[in-house]
Amino acid sequence: MLLKSTQRRWLIKRTLGASALSAAAPIPQPCAETIAASKIDTVVQREAQQSGFKAIKFPRDHGAHPDERIEWWYLTGWLDADTGIQATIFRVRLGRAQPSAWGSNQWLMGHAALVRRGWSKLIHEQTAWRSVKHIAEFSETDLNITMPGWRFAREPDGRIAIDIEQGRLGLKLRCRPRGAPLLQGQQGYSQKGPAAGQFSHYYSQPQLHIEANLLLDGKALSINRGSNFAAAWFDHEWSSSLLSADAAGWDWFGLNLLDGQSWMAFRIRDRQGAELWRSEAGLVMQPLEQWRSSASGANYPVSLRVKGKFGPLVLRALVQDQEIDARASTG
Repeated sequence: MLLKSTQRRWLIKRTLGASALSAAAPIPQPCAETIAASKIDTVVQREAQQSGFKAIKFPRDHGAHPDERIEWWYLTGWLDADTGIQATIFRVRLGRAQPSAWGSNQWLMGHAALVRRGWSKLIHEQTAWRSVKHIAEFSETDLNITMPGWRFAREPDGRIAIDIEQGRLGLKLRCRPRGAPLLQGQQGYSQKGPAAGQFSHYYSQPQLHIEANLLLDGKALSINRGSNFAAAWFDHEWSSSLLSADAAGWDWFGLNLLDGQSWMAFRIRDRQGAELWRSEAGLVMQPLEQWRSSASGANYPVSLRVKGKFGPLVLRALVQDQEIDARASTG
């Protein structure tokens, strides 16, 4: 079970094993992502004309989209029954580029986290760099992003290679896809609100076979290699106009099920906890137990009942304190 979430702003706090939620919210009418398959092509074409959606093509769209305001490459995974990891790079376009070597309006930010059963909290590292040639760079033709101590790349055999050396953490991850990328929503058009422009380009690579070497404080960390629980989930999203002004929270999960199936679902909330949008009809996210952060005052469910395409299922956090303070990078 792999979950991530945000609260207050949609790029602030992410968790491994629990999604941020204030309270259960009423379910609105079915959203655009439940439209019958026979109408998909018509909907995608109309929304593309209104909001600038472009059909996703590979390998081009594994790469960066610098004309879009926000983008991320987001990996979460289990390495065994007791160990979870997160590795993410965000790209943000801020203002206008200036005519100098250091005048880029592109910024790259990285988050990495490690959690183990029995720990009191996760370990998290982060970084942020202006995109400058030979220092912090990205490719627009395929996945290839580098920052000091960070590398995300797609290798010739299709594996996703992630290498991170930051602070206390050292992660060397190799993730092999078991199938073609999964286009979310309607052929990669993922609606995030009632307006046509509230969408992202979005695809996932679930059920990744993952191999990992971990360092913590310079020492190798052992894992149960060959565990049946070892699997990763990789998301890539980009957008220029994602959420409505009323949106305050975004609850997301991606589940790699043991039978080989996968399930992604999300809902978007306002400041009162009421639901503004959801990814599928009938989706229920009901918190059963919550944990309150003494650092931020935010409430996080550490046990969550979900029902929709699959379920009902009960998701439980590996440890309670998995809050990420990202003020030194994404804000």
